[in-house]
Amino acid sequence: MSVRRKMALAAGSAAGFHALRTFKSVARANSPLRRYWEKHLLDTLRDLDMAVAAGGELPLIYVAFGDSAAQGLGADNETEGYVPVIAAGIKQASGREVALLNMSLSGATATSVLVTQIPQLRGLTIASEAVEPDIVTLDIGGNDTTVKELPATEFEHIFNEVARELPRGTFIGDVPTFRPLKVAERASDFARIMREQTRLAGHHVIGLEALSDTLSTPEYMIKYHAPDLFHPNSPWYALWAQEYLDAICDENNWPRVVVDELPQWTPWRFER
Repeated sequence: MSVRRKMALAAGSAAGFHALRTFKSVARANSPLRRYWEKHLLDTLRDLDMAVAAGGELPLIYVAFGDSAAQGLGADNETEGYVPVIAAGIKQASGREVALLNMSLSGATATSVLVTQIPQLRGLTIASEAVEPDIVTLDIGGNDTTVKELPATEFEHIFNEVARELPRGTFIGDVPTFRPLKVAERASDFARIMREQTRLAGHHVIGLEALSDTLSTPEYMIKYHAPDLFHPNSPWYALWAQEYLDAICDENNWPRVVVDELPQWTPWRFER
């Protein structure tokens, strides 16, 4: 084998190893993110209890349901997922403190939201009273798209139940495009179902599919995805957050905010 051929093979092997390593780096962030948000949820609920006991004004309560996107998997750090960016935007737009309760779970499907996340919210209390969120968001459907055994008719039935059980006025993102994958048409069908059921139930549609369709396939896949080429990266999450925040601000008669100008999100904590 020639020296040039050996060098080419070595370079190819190195590139492949780097791609595999960066791919795995996204997956490795899964457990740390889950633990981060679990601890954050527990700490926030404790602080809300203390705020009530002290007779202080409660912050706005923002509840996030969803899958790994709501966890922020693929972002550069836990503050750059779309959920904490939304929390920072609500704080700036409303002029009030915001307590974020992130109920999401990586790998979640519409069924997960129905049988786990919504019941979990109903079981939460602040000073023995049920939690009453001021803002609720949801992203779901991406994992459902990849479940071959799930026909669109069954997804429609499940998501219809989800929409009925969610707090009224929830802001729901549909499924972004899956192009160039073979399931792109199926994902688009699921997104359509979500939009229809969302509106019928009196919720707000956040058009993530329409947003992703404004981008060319190379731009979408390379500029706006994490190294695993499946999860969004920080810039794509920022665009998601802008879509959600525009709708949230309009619904609440707050001035719109620009995501790129927001300060970094920091968790709300009760000042003792």
